[in-house]
Formats: sequence, C-alpha cells, structure tokens
Amino acid sequence: MILDPVHVAGAGMIRFGKHPAETTLETMGAQAATAAMRDAGVRAADVEALYVGHVFGGPVAGQRIGARIGLAGKPVSNHENYCSSGATALREAWIAVGAGLYDLVLVVGVEKMTDRVKGGVQPDPNDLDASIGFLFAAGHALSARRYMADYGATREQIAAVAVKNHAHSVANPYAQYQKPVSLGEVLGARPIAEPLGLLDCSPISDGAAAVVVASRAGLRRLGIRSAPRVAACALVSGTVQAGLGDVNEEDISRRAGAEAYRIAGVAADEIDVVEMHDCFTIAEIVRLEGLGVLPRGEGARLTEAGYTSLGGALPVNPSGGLLSRGHPVGATGAAQVCELFWQLTGRAGGRQVEGATTGLAYCKGGSVSGTDGASVTTVILTT
Repeated sequence: MILDPVHVAGAGMIRFGKHPAETTLETMGAQAATAAMRDAGVRAADVEALYVGHVFGGPVAGQRIGARIGLAGKPVSNHENYCSSGATALREAWIAVGAGLYDLVLVVGVEKMTDRVKGGVQPDPNDLDASIGFLFAAGHALSARRYMADYGATREQIAAVAVKNHAHSVANPYAQYQKPVSLGEVLGARPIAEPLGLLDCSPISDGAAAVVVASRAGLRRLGIRSAPRVAACALVSGTVQAGLGDVNEEDISRRAGAEAYRIAGVAADEIDVVEMHDCFTIAEIVRLEGLGVLPRGEGARLTEAGYTSLGGALPVNPSGGLLSRGHPVGATGAAQVCELFWQLTGRAGGRQVEGATTGLAYCKGGSVSGTDGASVTTVILTT
C-alpha cells in the first residue's frame, strides 16, 4: 500500500464527563469540531469531507453535526466499531487523503452515554457471552486472575495502573477526573468483579474530540510548514478461537501492532509514548504486552516500578487514559490522537513527554463470542 503523506493539522476536544441532558451529542460534536478547525486555521468552506465515529448516536449523527458547523452538503460518513469507532473514522479519512481524493477533511469522535447507558456497557443481547451474563467486567476480572496466577503479579501492581493514570490526568484540562487517587483508595473501592473494584474500571462518559487531517497540499493551503504525520492507521478484527486458549494471549493486539509497525516502518522499541485503551487496569497491562512494547508477564511489575509513568522509559496514557480522562466510547479513538498530536507538537503542558517524536494509540472495540475481540485500531503518529 502506497499512500501520499497524511498529517494532523489541528486538534480540538471538550472536557469529558457527565454533561447535562440539554448538552446534546450534536452540541458536543460541533464544539470539538469547531475547536479543531480553529486550531488548524481552517474554514468550513475548506473542509472537503467529514468522518464521524459514534456508537449510540443514532442515524446520521455525522450529518446532524455537519449541519451545525457549515458542512451541510459535504460528503459525510458515520462509523461504528464500538470503542474503535473514532479511530476507524480516522482510518477512513487517512485512506481518502492519502489516496489523493481530498486535501482537508475533518474527523470527529463523539458520544453521549449518560442518558443512554445505565450500569455497565454490555455486549449485544444476541451475543452468547452476554446471554450467560459474561459481561466486560467479568472478562477482565478473569484476565486479572489468570495474569496473577501465571506471572506472580500482585493485586497492588495491577491497581498501580489506576494510580498512575489518575496522577497523569491532574494536568489534563479535558479529563473527566483531575485529582490523584492513592493505592489504598483503589484497593478499597467498591468491588465490581473480583479482584477489580470501581477504580479499576473506566467510567460512563460524555464527550467529543476532533482532528483536521491534511495532505501536504492541504498544509500549504493552511500555511502550516510542518505537522505530525499519520504514519500508520491499522485495523484488525478478531479471529475465531478453538478450545479454551489463553485469556491473556492478546493475539489480536499482536496482529494490530505488527500491522501498524509494518506500515509505519518503525519497531516497537521506537515508540516514545502510548495512548492505551485501559478500559480496565489489567487491560492496559496485557495489551501493552500484546503490542510488544513491554515483555510478556512483566507489565504489572514495570508499571509499579514507574516504567510507564511520566518520566519513565515509556510513558503510557499521559492523558489519564480511559480510567481517568473518561471513555465516551465513540470519542475515545479521536481523543487519543488529539493527545498524541499535542505530545508531538510540545503542547501537552504539565503532562508533556519530553522529546517525544513517535506515538502510538491503541483502541479495542467490543467483543464477539468465540473470537479474540471485535476490532482493534493502532495509530502511529511521527514528527
């Protein structure tokens, strides 16, 4: 696959959290889109297409947002890939711009969950796992138990993911939670699915994030001399599993990482910063290992030792991640790319990873009974 260079020219977000009922999905999407356009210096008339990722937004949510920001009549497409929806929308924009179809497009990830989701997010009711009550929290609790048994990891080491990510989010004005939590608070939180408690789980959130995607000609039109390049945007889906298998094998993460490294022409050890889909504390650990950026079985120990903290060898989730920045599912992939854009342009403030030139964002969306997942996107940005 040979594509022309594709860049992120601007980024915009609103603060994630629990927004009042009168703050609609369309309002949030329009606010994030307007912020990204302002950041890039692009007018609505210059935007050639709109790509929108959402899960619970209803029919033609992208067109409803586009009409509010002056994009009525432009090509608009809507993308649902569960938690990977925002990054899947980016991938389609990356392909279109790289193929020379457009020079300037807008990507929006958006979700209003608090008035649509009660309790935990569940698989489709027709899914076999859902029918027997094997929900996401239960699956990740099983993962944690297995990981502790296989590698001698402790409950405290797994909880350290939440402590780290909440500490990072203190410096993120867009995060749902902006205060640290102690190890004792994580361990003493209300049980959800043993051994995981409330602070091991990402919250139900509302929010929106957006980026302007540009070709080299598009950058010239905007008067931008340089901008982070989308070096890769990979998408894989789960393969059918036979037998019991290993719950922490993470073959889907390995394949997604390998595809992104191949497209970008980089190795796992060249990544400077990671935005990881930490829907649960254990998920950050096993998925980092699946990507090959941490040795298998060592992720929990390295987290506790500060390896993945700001100032460590490989900072992970300087934004606070899903655990603390929040997880409005359709918006998460776009928010991760916003964070990488700010990191690679030196605009991340108190959470800046010094010297970062290559960043990776990972999203895993949903589950399908009998497979090792539904969708995984891996995005690599470089300077």
